Amino acid sequence: MKQVAAVVLAGYSQDHPDPLATAHGVKHKVLLPIAGKRMIDWTLDALRESSAVAEMVVVGIGPNEGIQLGPNVHYVANQEDHLSNVLAGITAAQALHPDNDFVLIVSADVPLLQPQTVDWFVSHCEALPGDVFYAIVKEEVMEGQYPGAGRSYLRLKEGRVCGGDMFFARSAVAHNNEPLVRELLARRKNAFQQIRMAGVQIIIKYLLHQLSLHDLEKVGSRLLQCQGRGVLSPYADLGMDVDKAHQLAIAQQVLADRRRA
Repeated sequence: MKQVAAVVLAGYSQDHPDPLATAHGVKHKVLLPIAGKRMIDWTLDALRESSAVAEMVVVGIGPNEGIQLGPNVHYVANQEDHLSNVLAGITAAQALHPDNDFVLIVSADVPLLQPQTVDWFVSHCEALPGDVFYAIVKEEVMEGQYPGAGRSYLRLKEGRVCGGDMFFARSAVAHNNEPLVRELLARRKNAFQQIRMAGVQIIIKYLLHQLSLHDLEKVGSRLLQCQGRGVLSPYADLGMDVDKAHQLAIAQQVLADRRRA
């Protein structure tokens, strides 16, 4: 397995503070304390302990705000929007590893992430043909591992699924398709809004509960002019981001138990 750089997205909006951060009196959600460590530190430690990751590029926070995040971390300042953060992180990762076409992209708010999950995802993606790989978790996997997780699910022929917080992508793809990627990211919180971009046939399949993962892969590949693949993960931790109070409580309990084990 070839090591890659991981882009860790910790960006924020100056105009729209995160409600969870505000409720707990911290400036950035990823700095919330969970079981004795900051949220982002749990995520970084999992990446640091993974055999698939050489080093990390954290986008959004860093020493310019008095925040230190440990070894093997490079920093990129917060950009004007989510896609700009992604592109800036990919550019920095490319500079660190110019001989590697791919980069791992991870949200900073997945504190339950474990190194073996990272290893599995990267090695699984490397073994498949493709340009962009997106982690997907079935509802029964998520609820089986984290009861009451309360994710938003999309109904496919394969079952109800939610998106993960991990991508493995060829660096050039995002740069080459910036306008479309920007629109997809703007609609990322609403699965139906994304599906509307794919055309009438896909909308009908979705409404009739006949939409499959293969359909989504074909549409994504056509729109992005590359080969996209959804990767069904047996590990829910890569999709258990902490956005709400009940998810924070789940993370607190799981990580406290993990520290005691």
